[in-house]
Amino acid sequence: MKLFKLLKSIIPNKQKQIVKSYIYNHSPFRFDFRQDKNLNSLKRKINLYFLIFPLKRKAFIKEINFLNREAKQSHSFSFIFPYSFVFNYDFDHIYVNKDDVKGLYYVIHKGKRLYYSRDYKSALAVKESYSCISIEQDKKSPHRYIDENFNVEENDVVIDIGAAEGNFSLEVVERVNTLFIFETNINWIEALNATFEPWKEKVHIINKYISNIDNDKCATLYSLFKDISINFIKMDVEGAEVLILKNLEKLLASNSVIKLALCTYHSKNDAKTITEILTDNKFHYSFSNGYMLFIYSILTPPYFRKGLVRAQKIYMNEELQTVSFT
Repeated sequence: MKLFKLLKSIIPNKQKQIVKSYIYNHSPFRFDFRQDKNLNSLKRKINLYFLIFPLKRKAFIKEINFLNREAKQSHSFSFIFPYSFVFNYDFDHIYVNKDDVKGLYYVIHKGKRLYYSRDYKSALAVKESYSCISIEQDKKSPHRYIDENFNVEENDVVIDIGAAEGNFSLEVVERVNTLFIFETNINWIEALNATFEPWKEKVHIINKYISNIDNDKCATLYSLFKDISINFIKMDVEGAEVLILKNLEKLLASNSVIKLALCTYHSKNDAKTITEILTDNKFHYSFSNGYMLFIYSILTPPYFRKGLVRAQKIYMNEELQTVSFT
């Protein structure tokens, strides 16, 4: 690092640009990170990149300092969410129960039973998973779907696309009018049915992909909900957010009040593409606080990605009214 600083001080600006271009594009200085188990190698790449391109460092100083001072190789979430709140969670303190009748493990989440699929063979596996989703939905997390200014309201009709365990839906189920849960992994359906059994009259669990076509395995949201007023859509679908959003225009136009919570970290350009679509559809939006390092994908500079965008629009007397919730 000292050598780089010395070279920067003596090389003329024109030559600096040539050197930077060479370093960025040639091995062994390649900056991309490809799901290496050695997370410290990601830290080294980040430090080297921002040393060479210091002006780009300013936006991520807090996160870079945390990586260098506090992140632990043994705690992957301290890289994914580079903030101190991740250390507030210890899965050893999570109590896991077993429903002997259903044969499923469950935890108590916000005072309610959250069941796990049969893929979870031990209490330890459940503890690890529940610790992860608890970190994801911490009030300070970039991944948090809702906050005090952006939430599901009483008697809302809600769509949860990509439910997995169903923790988001379970948090809001008691105040919604109707809840539609989409989960493509068939192994989760039994557990979701067990979790939402107390509210089965208003909860609909659907094992289909949301897509731009309608068939046995896929459905478009417009075909399902064109005659239903939707108030809130949460979407966490492993990078398919852009595809689904592009096919939502007719549904968005047909609803008078609607909020969207959309993940933006799965791919590098998701945040830009999604906000462009939202702008085209006259949505007001804001990002959750902070950044994520999505280590399960190929990471390229500047590495850090916005975790989630929250969007809203209201039509009143056929005039569009945008509202601020930041």
